[in-house]
Amino acid sequence: MRTADLTPAEQAVAAALDRGAQVDLRTGSPGHDDPADAASWHPDRSVRAEVLAELLLDDAPRRALRLAGARVTGRLHLAFGEIGCPVMFQGCAFDETPDLYQARTRFLSFSGSLLPGLTASNIQVEGNLRLTGCHVTGEVRLPSGRISGNLTLNGTRLHNPGGAAVYAEHLDVGSNLRAQDGFTSDGEIILTAARIGAAVNLDGATLHAPGGLALGGSNLDVQVGLFARRMTADGEISLRFARIGGPATLRGSRIANAGGLAVHGGGLNAEGGLFLSLVEADGQIRLKNATIGGALNLDGATLRNPGDVVVAADGVVVNGALHARKGLSAEGEVSLLDASVTGPAHFEGARLDNPGGSALSANGLTVGKVLNLCHGFTARGRVRLTNAQVGSRLCFDDAILEAPGEVALKCWRLEARELALRTARPVGGTVELRHARIGVLRDDPGVWPAAIRMDGLSYEVLEPLLPAAERLGWLRADPDGYLPGAYEQLAAMYRRLGSDADARDTLLAGQRRRRATLPWYAGLWGRLQDVTVGYGFRPLRAAGWLAALLALGTGVFTAFEPPPLKPGEAPDFNALVYTLDLLLPIIDFGQEKAYKPGGGTQWLAYALIVAGWVLATTIAAGLTRSLRRA
Repeated sequence: MRTADLTPAEQAVAAALDRGAQVDLRTGSPGHDDPADAASWHPDRSVRAEVLAELLLDDAPRRALRLAGARVTGRLHLAFGEIGCPVMFQGCAFDETPDLYQARTRFLSFSGSLLPGLTASNIQVEGNLRLTGCHVTGEVRLPSGRISGNLTLNGTRLHNPGGAAVYAEHLDVGSNLRAQDGFTSDGEIILTAARIGAAVNLDGATLHAPGGLALGGSNLDVQVGLFARRMTADGEISLRFARIGGPATLRGSRIANAGGLAVHGGGLNAEGGLFLSLVEADGQIRLKNATIGGALNLDGATLRNPGDVVVAADGVVVNGALHARKGLSAEGEVSLLDASVTGPAHFEGARLDNPGGSALSANGLTVGKVLNLCHGFTARGRVRLTNAQVGSRLCFDDAILEAPGEVALKCWRLEARELALRTARPVGGTVELRHARIGVLRDDPGVWPAAIRMDGLSYEVLEPLLPAAERLGWLRADPDGYLPGAYEQLAAMYRRLGSDADARDTLLAGQRRRRATLPWYAGLWGRLQDVTVGYGFRPLRAAGWLAALLALGTGVFTAFEPPPLKPGEAPDFNALVYTLDLLLPIIDFGQEKAYKPGGGTQWLAYALIVAGWVLATTIAAGLTRSLRRA
């Protein structure tokens, strides 16, 4: 290249290359040096792209290219080039998209520059690639690139609506990817299968890709952590099957993708936890089969996907705690089917709204410690905990559960060491505890559900320990009617606690309720057992009947002594013994056979014989029933 063919600005660049000195063509006036006004710059500030390419690609040793405030005309074509020195543009304006396809360089910076795009597929940068403060009006292409240092986009404005603002599939960054300090993107950011050796930082970023991928990070591999706090995103944040070696946090971010996916983290592995606290999201949060280490935090989040699933976390594994407290508001269904939380799960103060559907679907959920759906927790819609297992306490204290006309709380086959059901007011709907296994069940008679199904429910202790007369109202709330197991379970608890009287009262109440389900003739027999011996649970009642009949017979037969069948051969008449002989069918004192009453006393004798048989039969039936349950 002949020096005579170069403009003064180009000559300055050529001269400065060997020394690595900066060529600054700026005027010093911010208003005149804005790259957006490059069309009005003086021609002396123009540098031809072909000159820069020839200078950078020749074999002469160069220290660095440092160019500020230049308008680069033409296309900077460095594809497949070996650039042996750092290249730094500061506040420059490029007329055409620089082409660095499969180029190799030590350091590359376009800080503060205006670019119509950047083509750098398969680029290799041994140091950092800086686009700090740039304004890019087209696509930044970095697929399969390799940057050993940092990729910096702090303060950068990307504008490629309807397309990809950054396309960096399979990009490998050795250190950090920074896009903060006012970074904005109008267009998709695609980081599919990219690898980031340290952290991704999008704190405070603004991403705009309506209906598309505001951040496409499927299969992204980040070694240290992903930080996107206070980010604003219009479009989907996809971390599908991504691996984050540390925390992934979107705390305080606002994500809008109504009717679609706000956050797609299906199969995500966030080893340091996933933090969605204070997030405001329109659209679904999908975390199906994700693995979260440390904590999954939704504290104070506002999530909206009305009429559909708002949190889809089926099969999620949280190796730590699940926090969904402090004013969490979810409009739509929160689904945790077959999810696993090794620590506690907290929903205190959360509000789940999905009237007419399920507010919380957690069938098959496993929680290693406490599951708190209490202290301000509100669910307008069904709460389903079928086959759930809670290692410690399941708490609904001070909760509000509303699903009128439906099963508001379904705990079929639930297993928990403790269940606290002292809700703020009676549950609006049916509570189902069928076949649940509970250690301690705590409730409050003042807020007992109007309908509670308990077939197969087992528990060790009920608190408060109410007398049977009060607790029986709880059993009568079962809309399925008489269930023998429910009464036997309650009676067994009273026996374990040494309250045999309450156990008998419970079983007696069960028999009386059972009687209402029998045919009239069986019901009549049952009523007779009830009146006489209280179904065997009131044995002293039989003694009372016997004493009354004995007194009646003794009095009558003393006043109206029956004549002997064989005068002279009969033993001396004893009214008391004669009455006993009539009443006791299996005992023979010899009086009944020796004397023959007549008239009204004969009918009394018949009545006493029948009464004796009835008493004997009912006592035997009652004792058999009692012994069978003992």
